[in-house]
This record gives sequence, C-alpha cells and structure tokens, in this order.
Amino acid sequence: MRPTVKEFEDFKFKLPCLIPTKQGIPLYVYECGGLNVCRVDIIFSAGSYQQCMPLVTEAATEAMTEASEKRSSATVSELFDFYGGFIQKGVSTHYTIFTLYSPNRTFYKLLPLFFEVMTTPRFSKRDLERFKQRGSESLKVAQKKVENISYRIFKEKLFGSHPYGVTPCVEDYNKLDIDMIRSYTKENFVAERCMVVMSGDVNEKMIDILSQNILRIPSGKSSNCRHKFLSPHMKGVVVKEIANVLQSSVRAGAFTINRNDENYLNLYIVNSALGGYFGSRFNKTIREEKGYTYGINSWLIGLPDAAYISISTHTALHFTKPLLQEVKNEIDRIKSSHISDVELQQLKGYMLGDFARMFDTCFTLADNFIALLTNNIGLDYFDKRIDAIKCITPEILLSTAQNYLPCYEDLCVVVAGGMK
Repeated sequence: MRPTVKEFEDFKFKLPCLIPTKQGIPLYVYECGGLNVCRVDIIFSAGSYQQCMPLVTEAATEAMTEASEKRSSATVSELFDFYGGFIQKGVSTHYTIFTLYSPNRTFYKLLPLFFEVMTTPRFSKRDLERFKQRGSESLKVAQKKVENISYRIFKEKLFGSHPYGVTPCVEDYNKLDIDMIRSYTKENFVAERCMVVMSGDVNEKMIDILSQNILRIPSGKSSNCRHKFLSPHMKGVVVKEIANVLQSSVRAGAFTINRNDENYLNLYIVNSALGGYFGSRFNKTIREEKGYTYGINSWLIGLPDAAYISISTHTALHFTKPLLQEVKNEIDRIKSSHISDVELQQLKGYMLGDFARMFDTCFTLADNFIALLTNNIGLDYFDKRIDAIKCITPEILLSTAQNYLPCYEDLCVVVAGGMK
C-alpha cells in the first residue's frame, strides 16, 4: 500500500531561552525532559582565522582538554570514564567549540572538572610533543591521498595566502612551542569571545551551577581580526599528475554571492538541484547515466569573508576529461532552460524532508542554533529558508542560475591524479 503523503507543516525555528550571566557571557538553554543526559557547548570566536601560524588553535584546543594544572591527562581521562562523560572539541575557521556530554546523575562532578581542564590547562611539553608526533604522522599519511591533494591545491588557487587558503604541512608541527600556545590561549579563549549553549534534560539547579562555572572563564581584550584577498582566484584547469593511482580527485569552484545577499537562498536551491543531493542533475547524468563516478556533490559554502560553489568527485583517470565536460554541460543546461515541474516537486520534497530531519531532537536544535551563531546568520534564517523553498518557481531558479551561478569557464578546476 502506498504511504500517505503529507504536506510540510508551517515551521518556526524554536529559539532557546537566553539566561543572563554575571560575566556577560550569553547562556542559551534548550530544555527537553526525559533524556537523563545533557550537553554543554562552550563556543569561542577563535579559530584558524585568528592564529599566527598553522596548527596553533588545534594545539591550544588539545591542551585545554588534556590535563589541568592539578591533574594529569591520565587522571582526567580516568575521571571522565568513571563518571560516564566525555569531551569533544572542534576547530573551524572562525570558531572553536568545547563540548561536554554528561549523564544527569554525574553532571555535578563532571562540569567542574570540564571547566578546570578548560580554564587551567597544564601546557605540558610532554603532551605537546605527543600531539606533534601524532599529528605529523597522521598528516604524512593524509597528504598522500588524492582527495587531500586536490583540496589543498584548490584552496590555494582560490584563496591564495588568505587564511581560507592555508593548509597545514608536516613542518608546521615542528614550529609549535608552549609559549606560542599559551599566548594564543590567553588572547583568544576569553569571556569577551565566548557564548554557551546548554541542551538536554536540564533543570534550574544545573543551570545555576553552569552559571557559576562560567565565571571561571577569564576576561581579556577582544579584537577583530580581518584579512583581505591579495589577488583574484585562478580560473581554468590545474592537473597534478600522481604516479600509481587509479583514480583522480576533482575539485572545482568559484566565488559567488554571500549569505547577506537576498538571492543567496535561491542560489542554495539552484545548487541543490545541480549537485546538492542524490537525485541532483550531476548524480543522474554523471553517476547514473554515464557511470563516470560513484558520487558527485556540489556545495554552496558561505563564510564571513567569502562565499563559493564547491564541486567534488572521484573518477577513473580515463573518465576525467568526459566528466569535466558533463559538469560543464549540466551548468550550461541549468543556466539556459527552465526546470520541469516534476523535477521541481522532487527537489522541494527532498529539501523539505531533509529540513524536517534537522530538528528531530533537542541536540540537533542546539546544533543548528550554534550554526546560526557561528556563521553570523540572523535567527530567522531557517524560517526564511523554508519560505524560499516553498516559493521557488522555475522562473526564479532560471533567473538565479543565470545571474549568480558561476559559468564553467569561471571555475577553478583542480585534478589530482591525471587526465588520460
């Protein structure tokens, strides 16, 4: 029996409660009962964009989750295991996030320990050497993979010496030292750069103890760091020949409008039709009909300093040229003719269904709210995105593609592997 199809209901993104703290750090709370577990995200507006050289942010983040001035890394690890919690950390271009997952029954033990490690890191030379050794060995392996080679060259060609274009190398690990990491931590992981999000099965007592521990985050000077592009991005095809590989990794992209442009959401939909999901034109033509690849994707990436289209795939060496030709054909086609009603309804159905899955738990709500905070997007962004999907028409799609989707000739194309 065919399942019933339901229309997407009216949507309004649920915002968290904002709780003031004595130090002025905003504390946002998503409360959801019955889980017996909670999560605390400490978000600092400090990432690779602010660092003086590659890997400093990663090294500082590692130090702030390894050991405290009072406890060794082994002791910290044992305590987190004993109380059933764990820490995750993530470094992006503009932000660093420290996350504590904790059962409610041991929250009052784990939260002070979490803040102890984060606010009084030990900066051990031994821990730093271990970080450098692990990282350099892992990077040596990663650097040999064609997908990483193509991505590194692509970023360099698109962004140049701007922080968006810098990729760490093995030699960067050898340049790290304790004083550099300590200085970076003191300048960047401060209250003036901090936001906190709490989510899960929380109560007033848990919020109070979190508010008290937030006071342990030190104050400091907050400065805005800005970088400029020194030269326009490169256009055309760059081939990096690599011996003894069976596949090429292909990266292609170009700059386009940023998130603050009123047409950005329509371009997001255009990109989804082109290569943003499994039923996209790239996948139907290049994967299903031609058999050139197991999968090809396109993303619209919006960053504070730039927005760009990024296309990524792998293919056999002898399929590289015809694959690129089909990429060109599909870009030309979406810029020159209206999308059919059937394809548009399929696209809307996918995008609305995928959107609904983004908010199915308290933690995913928190994840998406953090995405708004860390991308400097208005809090009504998701509401606007739903409206854009519902209101899109073939005419709007065609006009947006013609005006804002880069032509194939404007793309920076990088092939790591070879073209036969």
